Amino acid sequence: MAENILTTIPLNKYKNVKPDWAFFIYFAVIFCLYMNTWIQLGIQLFIIGYVVIKKIIDYRITFKINQIKNVILLILWLGMLALLFYLSTKFWAYSYISGSRTMLGVFRGFALGLVIFIYVDSTEKALSLLQSFAYASVIMGVAALITTSPSQYFQAGEGGFGQVIGQQRNGIGGIAAAMSVASLYLKRYTDFKYGEYLSGFFVVLTVLTGSRGGMIQLLILFVLIVIVDKNLYKMMTKAIVFIFTGAIVLLIMRNVPILYENVWVRFGGLITTLSGKAVADTSTQGREYYKEIAFEMFKQRPLLGWGLDGFVCYLRDNPIYNGYYIKAVYSHCNFSELMANLGIAGLIVWYVPTFYVLIKGFKYRDYHPLVKILFFLLTSMIILDYARIPWLHHPSLYNYFIVFLLIQFFSFEAKKLQNKTKKTLNTQKGS
Repeated sequence: MAENILTTIPLNKYKNVKPDWAFFIYFAVIFCLYMNTWIQLGIQLFIIGYVVIKKIIDYRITFKINQIKNVILLILWLGMLALLFYLSTKFWAYSYISGSRTMLGVFRGFALGLVIFIYVDSTEKALSLLQSFAYASVIMGVAALITTSPSQYFQAGEGGFGQVIGQQRNGIGGIAAAMSVASLYLKRYTDFKYGEYLSGFFVVLTVLTGSRGGMIQLLILFVLIVIVDKNLYKMMTKAIVFIFTGAIVLLIMRNVPILYENVWVRFGGLITTLSGKAVADTSTQGREYYKEIAFEMFKQRPLLGWGLDGFVCYLRDNPIYNGYYIKAVYSHCNFSELMANLGIAGLIVWYVPTFYVLIKGFKYRDYHPLVKILFFLLTSMIILDYARIPWLHHPSLYNYFIVFLLIQFFSFEAKKLQNKTKKTLNTQKGS
């Protein structure tokens, strides 16, 4: 049935989709200026007002059934996460930070998510949001490059890459990696200007952030694009190009001093430390310790965890681990952070809806090439949850929103066409 669907869908079906410039402005401002409380409030009121006015103008105050399904999905996902965090402060939290940024960030993300999920009532609008997100990510990348001293490229911490605009290198690297691939597909199948050039920009940006997670995500996406192809000739051709290009990239990194020091050596340190041969990278060692501590906390409170900010507060009160001083920060891993703070309940709330959407993306991957790349994007995002906490980083959270919405609406379209095709075939058989 998937093959029949694929052959009946015109690949240029979404060629007229253009960016939504109101959402472009919103994303660009929130990505670069959200640290300013009044600007943040103003731009959030702006996008809420825009959605309300658009709904009135379009005479669509009522909701379609697919919109309602998406809103329910959001409530069961991020809404339940916010609720669990809140309830933990009342009933079982070990300790939490007064005026918790985590609580505020998750609640704000859920509220703005509702605005987005209510606004998007079609595949076209969801694609328009992805275009707007990609252009806004360019602004974020340029702003980070301009406001970061070149001596701090590849660097984290105080004064590191993107810190001036309130971002950090791993967050920017993850967005840049995703948009490097998304831009190419948006260019090919929608009205998205300069997609091939923007893809190149995002690849360079990923490297300049120094984010190993971003570069690994980029590699995962390229590998998925190469190996998941039914046409053996195309797959082999792409594999040869990929290997040849990869060899050139490795040669450049090995022989350009700044790339050798900040990319080659750091990846070598990562591999050496993870293999257990030696501690060649203290950052990697620290992150592994965070995961070990989180797992020990999980074993003590497996069902509901230690509550809001539980991991940070536990480290604050127990700073010594294996003879090392451990700074009280988040665990840098979504799996371990959820396990420590909310236990099995947190893992279920976050990952059951996520894998539900991922399975839909896989099921309908042949409906349109855009569905396949969305499946790849979500797969890479889930894998890199090992090194990120998406609900603490608004660009990453919006990225999840848009990918969820797109897969949902593509699956609605595909299922509708499946039912129509089955009905036609049954009618033909009956006659």
